[in-house]
Amino acid sequence: MNLKIKQTVNYINLLSCILLVATSIYYYPFQKIAFILFFSSFIIEIFTDKKWLNIKWDKKTIYFTIMFLFFFLALFYFPFDPSKKYFWGLLNKRLSILGFAGVGFFGLNAKYKLNYFLNTFIISSVVAILYIIFFRIGIVSFILNPDRATLFTDQRILYVNSHMVFNFYLNVSIVCIWFILTRTWNRTIWWKRYLYIGALTLDIGLLSISEGRSGFLAGILVMFIFIFFEIWKRKKSMGIIIGLLFPFFLFGIASLHKRISEKMFENEPRLFLWESSASVIKNKPVFGYGISSAQEHFDVARTKYQTEEFRIDYIKSFRLDAHDQYLQTTMEFGIIGFLMLIFLYSYPFFIVQKKRQLFSFLILFLCAYQSVFDMFITGQFSSLFGILVVLIMTVNYDVLEEDTKKIIKKKS
Repeated sequence: MNLKIKQTVNYINLLSCILLVATSIYYYPFQKIAFILFFSSFIIEIFTDKKWLNIKWDKKTIYFTIMFLFFFLALFYFPFDPSKKYFWGLLNKRLSILGFAGVGFFGLNAKYKLNYFLNTFIISSVVAILYIIFFRIGIVSFILNPDRATLFTDQRILYVNSHMVFNFYLNVSIVCIWFILTRTWNRTIWWKRYLYIGALTLDIGLLSISEGRSGFLAGILVMFIFIFFEIWKRKKSMGIIIGLLFPFFLFGIASLHKRISEKMFENEPRLFLWESSASVIKNKPVFGYGISSAQEHFDVARTKYQTEEFRIDYIKSFRLDAHDQYLQTTMEFGIIGFLMLIFLYSYPFFIVQKKRQLFSFLILFLCAYQSVFDMFITGQFSSLFGILVVLIMTVNYDVLEEDTKKIIKKKS
């Protein structure tokens, strides 16, 4: 009976995690049930699986300990932070860091396979795209409308998510497609290959018409890394040529995007947000201010740098952040927080299996890149980051296991 209960809890935890990944492309309310099921079943698992017996002090536990500490920095600073105005609201946005640090520390159950989640990212991105095109717009209207990009954008904002989250999810999906196809091409039925290629085409196509510049450029960079790596493996000289030509290709493609122009950059609000945060940092670069005081100092600094147009547009906003995870973290915790952040974005690459290193690099690259333009670990991407690092570092990949079995058979 105990075994049945244990396995039931294990499957509930697995299925709720898959549901959490599948709904992460949508606004938070769609993820709520999955969050509750996942973390409640995980807490039960700690006792039914006696997870504490499996804890080993190794490179993985070091990583998740640092992740714990990154969350607790806010609490360590609390007694010394004269402001409490924003504290609880900002801390609430970081709870996913605490939750997934605990998941990584104790580990997931043996039912998990990375392949389940790679396919979930792919299928969910395609479903979200087709849902908007077929059910919210109508395929005929989408094809015939000359301004289909705006049409898609309006419906995506209403029913799915902002371009920052949506495009990030699509780029993760592209990485998953590449990883699956390069690992399983010879063993995949032909029609499945075309489904993956179709999904890849759909993701890239939607990125190309998105109003989001950062997601669009990230997609191009990721595709270049794929192409460069695959060519480099076969012919290094050709890889070097491709690498040298890429900056010109990137410039040409980027110039075609409707939101990438000199005028758009001049009016980019992030520029004065970054300038404001830099002015705050220079007064306390080593230790920072704590999360609430940092926000208050930033609010004051922002009034000195913001444009009048921006002030009027955002006059009713309760709080505006630096729109850069690195700058926001340095305002809050100084160079200490900044170094911890860099550690969280880079360390997994050095400790994962060699066959998974490029995949890990690409996922971490997307996280680090997105952090330049938005709040990531301490913002709307917090749960996605937690899911991704836990999957990268703790979950087995069944295709790699099959590769190992083939090698063993050949040797015998």
